[in-house]
Amino acid sequence: HDEIRCAGWEPAETKGFAGAGAMFAMNMQRCAAIARTAGGGKPLYAWSDMYDPNHNAKKDYYLVNGDLSGSWEGLPRELTVVKWGGGDLARPGLEFFAGRGHKQVIAAFYDSDPARDHAMWTAASKGVPNVEGVIYTTWRNDYSQLEKFAGLWWGGGARPGR
Repeated sequence: HDEIRCAGWEPAETKGFAGAGAMFAMNMQRCAAIARTAGGGKPLYAWSDMYDPNHNAKKDYYLVNGDLSGSWEGLPRELTVVKWGGGDLARPGLEFFAGRGHKQVIAAFYDSDPARDHAMWTAASKGVPNVEGVIYTTWRNDYSQLEKFAGLWWGGGARPGR
């Protein structure tokens, strides 16, 4: 569930839901139940954006009919949120999911300067509980910065949430 740009337009599918957010919440609950069964108890992870009121879980998101508020109610508490969306979206999103008791992993890099990205996420996550790690995330299949990224995050540098 990530960057779903069009939803909530089929009357037969939306009937019975208070809005698009409630429909997304139910869909996540169903998907989580299927994943639990099929995955044999493996951990569950989900991208943050469609469940973050500071990011995409709001009114007037692309071609979504209605409001995505409340979509986060479908996230099982044991699910780890993979938080993406830096800059002004970083800290409010991290705090939101921490306040709901979710563990989080930061999806960092996105083909930007690893040092600047590390500094931004380190500042944004400072003092936020349950930030458990970080992943190297690339749109362009660019792994040329992986060693620098790893050195910043795991080579003795500041770690998320600290």
